[in-house]
Amino acid sequence: MLKKYIPKPGRREYVTFILLVLEIIIFGMVTPNFLTVDNLIRVVQNNAEIAIVSIGMTIVMLLGGIDLSVGAVMGVIAIVIGYMLKAGINIFIIVATAIGIGVALGLVNGLLVAKFNIPDMIVTLATMNIWKAVIFGLLGGKWLTGLNPGYAVVTRAKILGMPVLLLLIIAVYALFYYFLMYRRFGRYIYATGCNIQSANLSGINVNRVKMLSYCISGGIVAFAAMLYIARMGSVEMTIGSDLPIACIAAVTLGGTGAKGNGKRGSVIGTLAGVLFIAFLKNGIVILGIPSLLENCFIGLLIVMSVLFDAVTANRKFGKKREVSV
Repeated sequence: MLKKYIPKPGRREYVTFILLVLEIIIFGMVTPNFLTVDNLIRVVQNNAEIAIVSIGMTIVMLLGGIDLSVGAVMGVIAIVIGYMLKAGINIFIIVATAIGIGVALGLVNGLLVAKFNIPDMIVTLATMNIWKAVIFGLLGGKWLTGLNPGYAVVTRAKILGMPVLLLLIIAVYALFYYFLMYRRFGRYIYATGCNIQSANLSGINVNRVKMLSYCISGGIVAFAAMLYIARMGSVEMTIGSDLPIACIAAVTLGGTGAKGNGKRGSVIGTLAGVLFIAFLKNGIVILGIPSLLENCFIGLLIVMSVLFDAVTANRKFGKKREVSV
């Protein structure tokens, strides 16, 4: 019965992939440095955290939610990892601690949203500011530098000329594609996002689905924080400040509705959205466009994606009314 909630590729996914191809062609024609191997590797490295966190954002937005706290959560976890590395703690303990913190902070959001019915935007906006205060308290306005975890080689190594980091991102996306499309809990997520009342009547514990989804998102953010430490080797006060808007833009552009729609959306569409934004940011830098306009372009992408959703929904609603009449 739950198979009916598995979405088929929608028009948005195809449009996003077409736009991605056009973007690559245009930037490749405008600047010769865009399609070089070194530049493409740089794009992957600079957007690894966005790519990973956008998976968790996809899960949350499929439920009709949103998580504005992902950047601050990543900052808190990265700082904890940094201090543990400085103390010489075993790397396996560090990894377990990071994931535990991520899941715990995700659970806080999930409990407030699911059990107390507080709007997700209010909850995550509040926790974002709380964790930002924690970041300031932990760093005291200073940078945490000189961090070199043993797994840092992952961000620089290559296999047959392919960056290991790129292969890792592809593997994570493949894993969550399988999880969402073919595992029971993944279908529960789509069913809850499609129609929460029907899901509840079908015997799905929708509150549990919401809480676990935020926990999964928190664990994914922890993984992104570990990559960030490995890639940057330092933590600054502004860590993760632009992460929420970039992830929301990627997920929305990839086909998952701004306020959730379990009938469509997938991590494949999200990956296309991530790549589009990654190449857009890279093209802006190469062309010498002021970086202050970067968030302006990303904001416009979100607005255009929401407008596309609204126009498409209105057309479908109009056709249904014509048929019923």
